[in-house]
Amino acid sequence: MPLPDRTELHAYTSADLTAVRHLHAQAFRVLAAGHHDAAQIAAHEDLIAAPAYAADLARSNLILARHDAAGLIATAGWLALDDRPHTARIRKVFVHPAWARRGLATALVQAAEQAAARAGYPNLYVRANVNAVPLYAALGYRTEAHGIMPAGAAELPVVYMTKPAP
Repeated sequence: MPLPDRTELHAYTSADLTAVRHLHAQAFRVLAAGHHDAAQIAAHEDLIAAPAYAADLARSNLILARHDAAGLIATAGWLALDDRPHTARIRKVFVHPAWARRGLATALVQAAEQAAARAGYPNLYVRANVNAVPLYAALGYRTEAHGIMPAGAAELPVVYMTKPAP
């Protein structure tokens, strides 16, 4: 899926931390609100604000979508899994609410999948927040299991999904 006009992809750097944190918190607060209660959303925002989040972003091979007028509008990344050979976990897929439903998540997930495959990780895995399951299913991911993601004082329902190499 093509990116919106005037949008370019860039690799994450530490200079992007504040903007990425803001985007991730805003996207989850708005786009996941129908699937999570206020305590779960607040707990997720606390995770994003935690000092460890910076290191997590730095190791996530994060791809940023920037629009020349709107700034940062979406992210997606991948991380090699030690316990699953030749498998990368797709992660940190967030889209600014004003840019949702325009194909950005699809485009960035596909870019992350391609980057992982080029690095030798053709099999894919995702811990999808329940609001994102339809996106991943449309991209060919299959449900492996349902689970819970600890988020401080709250727990978030998630779906573990896989996509084999083509």
